[in-house]
Amino acid sequence: RSAATLLLIGVMVGAASTAIVGVLLIYADPRRVQQFLLWGLGSFAGTSWADLRLLLPLVVVGVAVAALTVRPLNALLLGEGYARTMGITVWRARLVTCASAAVLAGAVTAFCGPIAFLGLVVPHLSRIALGTSDHRVLIPGAVLMGAAVALACGVLSQVPGSDAVLPVNAVTALLGAPIVVVVLLRSRRGLGIER
Repeated sequence: RSAATLLLIGVMVGAASTAIVGVLLIYADPRRVQQFLLWGLGSFAGTSWADLRLLLPLVVVGVAVAALTVRPLNALLLGEGYARTMGITVWRARLVTCASAAVLAGAVTAFCGPIAFLGLVVPHLSRIALGTSDHRVLIPGAVLMGAAVALACGVLSQVPGSDAVLPVNAVTALLGAPIVVVVLLRSRRGLGIER
């Protein structure tokens, strides 16, 4: 019924999942544990062209479903009451939006690991760069900007003059954390609640 409830449920599901994974790691083969830890750091190096046979259809379906939510999301910008007067079924719009986000995040995470901050930073960067809240522009803009930022972070993770490769999570966190802080501070100013 509210964004805060959804957020808290997500945090609790994440905590429970982390606890289950922690218990399973105790009984796992040490080589598998090492593979899991490397996957958890995030990397594009582990994916191959063969993986695209499974990854690409999932991403295409996720983006197509996200594109279908443009009208409901634009209506929801003006509030749930307005969206209902426009004939939008709010609970269905939320369900479809969450489902498309879950398919996209889950598919990419399965192959590349949990790469932090891209999902938090890129939509805000897209909104700032494009200067609009219209989802007809934001969704394709976020897709393209997400790919560009991920590629840039992948390139930056390659240490020059060495065979060492930094975890992509380290690069995205170093770049993403200041951006999230700036966006939060700007939004507080916009709401007039800065102290």
